[in-house]
Amino acid sequence: MDTMPFNIAVVGPARSQQGTGPYVARAFHRLGCNVRAVVSSSLSSASRAATHLEKEYGIRCQAFAGMEEALEAVPIDIVAICSPPTTHYRYLEAATNAGCHAFCEKPLWWPEQEMRTPECAQRLVNDAQRLVERARESNITLQLNTQWVFTLPGFYTLYPQQNPDLRTIETFSMWLSPQSTGKDMIIDAAPHALSMLYALFGAGRIEDIRCDSPSDEPGRDLQIVFDYLHATGDCTVSLGLNSTDVLPKPAAYAINQQRADRHVELPDYLISLRSSDRQVPIVDPLMCSVKNFLGSIHSGCGVDETALIDGMEHLLQIYLAIDP
Repeated sequence: MDTMPFNIAVVGPARSQQGTGPYVARAFHRLGCNVRAVVSSSLSSASRAATHLEKEYGIRCQAFAGMEEALEAVPIDIVAICSPPTTHYRYLEAATNAGCHAFCEKPLWWPEQEMRTPECAQRLVNDAQRLVERARESNITLQLNTQWVFTLPGFYTLYPQQNPDLRTIETFSMWLSPQSTGKDMIIDAAPHALSMLYALFGAGRIEDIRCDSPSDEPGRDLQIVFDYLHATGDCTVSLGLNSTDVLPKPAAYAINQQRADRHVELPDYLISLRSSDRQVPIVDPLMCSVKNFLGSIHSGCGVDETALIDGMEHLLQIYLAIDP
């Protein structure tokens, strides 16, 4: 017997700055879900987002200025959290308390106050652990939007000679272009690299973090290097961050020095990976991420506690190691 489509509430539905809200709503809609509500910081911004979704994608939904109001007014199965990281915790808490599955942008959450000490970091991890435990006890699926990992099949098509055996991977590099500057670039971009490392190697630990600013604009350019130790060896990781307002944002990664640059062809948003002499089209990674999340709900996968908690710990470790 066919299952009923899921009802979705999207938190942070606007495109302001680096927001993914409209595209996440579109992905759920195209995969057969009902986007029933959008939640924003004000009713006016939520209403504008709802109007945009209907005009661009044919999505008809109600606008709300609060998560609790939306949950009371509309039957919701899934909360997609696309708002700034400092708001994630309260929305995740509201979602899990209501028994809703949660699809959350990276990182899992981040506090409004400056993170300066290991003690502050540990409190953040403890709060994340409580969220994860609540989700697990309630049989709720909680996942982060890890788009980049779904480009790996395209990478191995681009470089068929590259052995995917993790024991042969000695170096991993990633280049990203957040709009933020300074240490905020780490919060915005480092989770992408960390999700790739987890996809490639599984659980591991980070050691020997080094940082440099290759240009004369240290607030807009960071080069972070560290070692990722995993079950069968270690990998030297390099993360280059260069703040830019250019769209589509330049982005690339390399495994064992084999580099793949992301290419986005507008206005149809056709995505491919490019080497110096080849180009391989790939399926939209966001669609793949949302589809994987829905599959996890259907299969009862629940929560990958190691991925969520290790990801938070590693992000904090990198953040605290970098001088302001």
